[in-house]
Amino acid sequence: MDLNRFVSNVTRWKIALAVVGALAWWLAAGKLHAMAFCAGALASAASFWFLSHMVRAVGSEKVSPAKSIGGALRLAIIGYLLFVTIENYRLPQPALVTGLLVAIAAISIEVIRQHFYA
Repeated sequence: MDLNRFVSNVTRWKIALAVVGALAWWLAAGKLHAMAFCAGALASAASFWFLSHMVRAVGSEKVSPAKSIGGALRLAIIGYLLFVTIENYRLPQPALVTGLLVAIAAISIEVIRQHFYA
């Protein structure tokens, strides 16, 4: 399995799931819930981006200290940003948590798709 193709397919799934999820939350509960879902999906996408870059760095022979520190601190950075977002904007937690699951769902869909069609 080619890593670059896998990551690009997961990115497409994340975009599709984010659009569908935001629309569903908007129709079900309103604009604030849709915004909370988008904030969670954005944090999920950022975490996946940091993780994919860390995996690519481990695969190469030389890993820079900046990438190592950035990869190690990714959860702390994303957690802090989510905390600030929740505290300042009082976003609904169910929609936010659902958005955080977008990357996991996209990875799962792509793994299942590749299992059957690869």
